[in-house]
Amino acid sequence: MRFRPHRIAKNSNTFSNTDERKMTEQEIFKKLVPLVREVTGCREEQVTMQSGLMQDLGAESVDLLDFSFLIEETFGITIEADEFEQQARRQISTGVYEVNGRLTDEALEVLKKALPEVPAEHFKPGLKKIEIPGILNVAVFVHLIQSKLSAKSQGGKNA
Repeated sequence: MRFRPHRIAKNSNTFSNTDERKMTEQEIFKKLVPLVREVTGCREEQVTMQSGLMQDLGAESVDLLDFSFLIEETFGITIEADEFEQQARRQISTGVYEVNGRLTDEALEVLKKALPEVPAEHFKPGLKKIEIPGILNVAVFVHLIQSKLSAKSQGGKNA
């Protein structure tokens, strides 16, 4: 684990109730870039929608937890640690999500559809459940935030 001298402090850019209009993808991305930079230490120009948080920007699993916390604080939404897995499990008709820690073919197909932002080649047979965070990119989080903000503005409980 690398040394991280900063502590996550209360973000002054917290999403306020006055902003409860539909934020565009670009507006969310613009607010997300400083959060990505804080947890990864990368340069601003390295952050694109396609940037993999772990693969391209060097985030570690603990960084993803910090990142989720910052997103929650900044946008006023809740992100579950296994959010994508929960959604996928609900959609699998056979009910078998993994076998010996590896995702079933059906689970891979469901995740491909649930995460269209992730290149399809990352969903190869034998993908381990614990490897899912490693394939997530910035676009996944932009669209998740957009979806949760939309649900929140409509009074939904998934926000």
